Amino acid sequence: MDSMEGVAEGKGSGRLDDLDGEYEICICSQKDVDEVKCYTIKVPDNEARTPISYVISRPSAPLRSLIHGPRVGDISKFTPKNLGPLSETTFKGPQATRYLALLNNHLYSVGGDEELLRSESAEARGGDYFDIDIHLNEILMPSRFVWTLDLTCPDMGWKQLAKPMRNRRKDPQTIVVDGKLYVFGGLEGYEPIPEDRSSGRGWMEVYDPILETWKSLPNPPSYTSKFECIIYAHVELEGDKHAIVVVDNSEGKNEPVFLKYDVLSSTWETWFQYPVVVNSTIQCGRAVVVDGTKAYWASIVFREARNLSTVTIFGFDLKSKSWAYKDFNAGAFLGYSESFIWTDPGFLHLADHKFCLLLHSVRSRDRVFFLYCIVIDLSAFIGHNCFPKKPLLYSTVSVQKYSLDKRIDLLDCMIINRGTQPPKKETTEEV
Repeated sequence: MDSMEGVAEGKGSGRLDDLDGEYEICICSQKDVDEVKCYTIKVPDNEARTPISYVISRPSAPLRSLIHGPRVGDISKFTPKNLGPLSETTFKGPQATRYLALLNNHLYSVGGDEELLRSESAEARGGDYFDIDIHLNEILMPSRFVWTLDLTCPDMGWKQLAKPMRNRRKDPQTIVVDGKLYVFGGLEGYEPIPEDRSSGRGWMEVYDPILETWKSLPNPPSYTSKFECIIYAHVELEGDKHAIVVVDNSEGKNEPVFLKYDVLSSTWETWFQYPVVVNSTIQCGRAVVVDGTKAYWASIVFREARNLSTVTIFGFDLKSKSWAYKDFNAGAFLGYSESFIWTDPGFLHLADHKFCLLLHSVRSRDRVFFLYCIVIDLSAFIGHNCFPKKPLLYSTVSVQKYSLDKRIDLLDCMIINRGTQPPKKETTEEV
């Protein structure tokens, strides 16, 4: 199916009538060297939605050859909506970290780098640490810092949490389950603190915002310092039970191993082993799980030619253990002299079979930067017992385009609210 198939004529480039009202999305990005900037957009946003005439007139639009026009002089003059950061403050904030989390209207940024004196670094590392260059007096190490931003009053700026994590981490994975923040990985080859290490804990810890406490949790089975979590997700099981699923692709494993952590019992189990298509050229991360059985995630797959870079959308059925994938030709929506900046894409589940893909581009002739919000429909296999043994099918529903004042590198994204109407029976766990 063509990436443009399913786009309908109208005020925007599609219909979002079956969404549960209006969605607000928070987009976290890295600006300049290590500054975190946040933006918010709405879906749908009629002011930012591109008209169909704009999309099909792009140089790479796949339907162009099927349209008896428009001619060059008839191309739609669409102006992207301006988008500014959520807040501009002079207060110090967190260093950019790959994953953030939303909990009780507060955005959490965990870990990062901390600059220490060489003597402090050696003490913090303990007995198991890498060699330190004797010519360096200051060392960058993973930190225990946790920062929060209250999205109800973002002008107050970021605030450092009084209770830091137990272990130092850089770019740890984050996930919110049942009102608590789970943080794991990001040890960067360091060992957990001695107390955790001696009890087989430390790879993962949880923060309780009510008690304001951190607690170290048991390590996964066969844990080593080379444990590599490539995909993770929150799964809601039967009986209102919650689990965290991680896929381990550590060195030496023939196939990725799916591990399941039961939140209630605080226990791990090896779920199954299966050859999901992942390798060192594919950037993976947090997945979204629909109906407790189907996991989806998006990755950048680099080809030899830069212009051939695509976004690959993966789907995996946790029951049938079957998978599907599709290369999404995002270049079809680019304007003249535009190219994508290939940071990891944002990928969210909106409702039912509708998903949101967030990408960042630059127009080379004048160095103007844009943000794309592309809503896609994956209904081709939603509701099936298993995925088809062929590439995943989809259609593009809507394209929203925003102009930015500066380049940003996408870090993470999350849905702040899920619309003004009650959710439908088929819900998802956003992770």
